[in-house]
Amino acid sequence: MKKTLILLAALVAATVSFAQEQKPAETKLDEKSEQLVRQAIPLCAEMKFTRAELADKLPTGFSGSIIRVDSPRAACQGQYLFATAPSGDFYIGLPWMLGDAEGKTLEAKLKTFAWSRMQENFEPVLDRQRTRNGLLRVTMLEMTEHGKVPIEGEIDVDGKVFFVGHFHVVNSDLAAARLKAFEPLLATAPARGAAKPDVTVVEFSDFECPSCKHASIYLDPIMEKYGDRVRYIRYDLPLLSAHPWAFAAAAAGRAIYKQKPAAFWDFKKQIYENQDKLSAFTLDDFARGFAQDHDLDMKQYDADIASEAVRDELIRAVGAAFSNDVRATPTYMINGVFVDAGDEGKALEPYIASVLKK
Repeated sequence: MKKTLILLAALVAATVSFAQEQKPAETKLDEKSEQLVRQAIPLCAEMKFTRAELADKLPTGFSGSIIRVDSPRAACQGQYLFATAPSGDFYIGLPWMLGDAEGKTLEAKLKTFAWSRMQENFEPVLDRQRTRNGLLRVTMLEMTEHGKVPIEGEIDVDGKVFFVGHFHVVNSDLAAARLKAFEPLLATAPARGAAKPDVTVVEFSDFECPSCKHASIYLDPIMEKYGDRVRYIRYDLPLLSAHPWAFAAAAAGRAIYKQKPAAFWDFKKQIYENQDKLSAFTLDDFARGFAQDHDLDMKQYDADIASEAVRDELIRAVGAAFSNDVRATPTYMINGVFVDAGDEGKALEPYIASVLKK
């Protein structure tokens, strides 16, 4: 099964640019760096890490290298920038290497780079107060038909690199930081299982994503076995630029969940069962028919579908996912740790069982 990538095109381009014009020699990653990398990327059964020299220049005082991850699992392979700030804070991710992007201001450079690489409009909003590493916080507002998606990051004052996401203190708990970042959005997302769980599984998913359809049953046996100790949260992550009806399906799901939480899970099942038949033209009638068949208050349903609050919540959720290292659907986060599901989802239950034993 191939995951649906949600990387912005510019991120892909930036990753490729790390080693352009040469293939630098790779060396084994040291133990301390490997521990940091493992916290930042999905946990897989088999991973091999190597380090290579970074061709692009980072801001003054920053050091960095390319981290390559190899694995028998295609979903676990990749390469990332591992950067260290003057304070010792570290960054692992996929930055925008702005290079010679035109623009007299940082905002202009970011806007030009995004348009030239993605043909997408962004509205950069900068906080002029510097971070402890001398960077400026940026919110890139991606213009979509559904609203402005806020993607957070940090940029140097010379406009060399836009670090999508944020730097972290070396000894910080990245799992706890992720949970805190997502907490407001998880509080209102569809959930079932234990009210006071020992384990919380968050599934970042898209209703129009074929890989998500395939994975939609992975958690069913787990909830049957551990439902009294595990909570399952579905986090809507519609790929706005590629999936024309995913956002509308997510909004309909929220409207259904608000009235009848139990009915939402049947809606999820039916959406995936009919995924190949649905389109942007038929989705609304399909969802409305489901709501009527389940005796929902249709006046309230229509109000929730049209609600700016529901729309804004979904848009903020998409931005938060991009800003916190979610790079594909489906992605699974267990107690704040990204975990690769494995073939047919077989890696999830053993990991959850191991956490419950602690």
